[in-house]
Amino acid sequence: MSLLLAATLLIPLGVVAGLLAGLLGIGGGAVLVPGIYYILVHMGYEAHAMHVAVGTSLITIIFTGISSAVAHHRRGALDFLLLKSFLPGVVFGVLAGTWMAEIFSSLTLKIIFSTSQILFGSYMILRTNKTHLFEKMPRQPFLSIVSAANAALATLMGVGGGVQNVTFMTICNVQIHKAIGIAAAIGPFTAVIGSVGFIWIGLNEAGLPPYSLGYINFPAAAVIILSSIFCAPLGAHMAHKLPVPKLKRVFAIFMLIVAAKMLIEIFY
Repeated sequence: MSLLLAATLLIPLGVVAGLLAGLLGIGGGAVLVPGIYYILVHMGYEAHAMHVAVGTSLITIIFTGISSAVAHHRRGALDFLLLKSFLPGVVFGVLAGTWMAEIFSSLTLKIIFSTSQILFGSYMILRTNKTHLFEKMPRQPFLSIVSAANAALATLMGVGGGVQNVTFMTICNVQIHKAIGIAAAIGPFTAVIGSVGFIWIGLNEAGLPPYSLGYINFPAAAVIILSSIFCAPLGAHMAHKLPVPKLKRVFAIFMLIVAAKMLIEIFY
């Protein structure tokens, strides 16, 4: 019954993650991590719930991100030259984030996730319709430094880094649909390296959920992937038809609610 309930909850999580991947260029981890975490806690795996939630979320982003990136590329919203300039920093940042995840406790990961969500959610609400701050993207090595910092934080949060990267690019005068397409393509690079890292750092841990390899639970990942990859192209289609600023505001409010719930649980 617990497994059936878990599958029932994971399917809509995957659908929402896929839609968000295509719509906003994010991997869906902002929804997946808290969703997987609370399901694992309910099933009695609280000790490693946050690490498994982050690791499992990362591996699903490989598939949702690719599906989303392909859909945006078909609409001419993927700048490969700008994408390439992000990648050196992404690789370094994910490796650094994985190393920090091995050191940090589950409580620390919860604090990082929730506070980051509050900061990015607040920014998305306050600056949804505001103009850019800079006329163009920074040159190297500054671009790689920002890219590495975003990737490290994304790895610790179990997300593709879309919120950070879309925010960064729009601040630097990159058109919103192009920023979403590039962020969607960055997600799989972050997720591949991060997934391998979370398998490695969790290999010797005891008390993990059944059918886990390191900090990745493969049954949960499979359910989410199967329910999300078909929704990412739909989200990409919606991104070119719907008012993205309003949708970003709704998503930001959701982020704030989830993050606030986590912080309340931590301190009270």
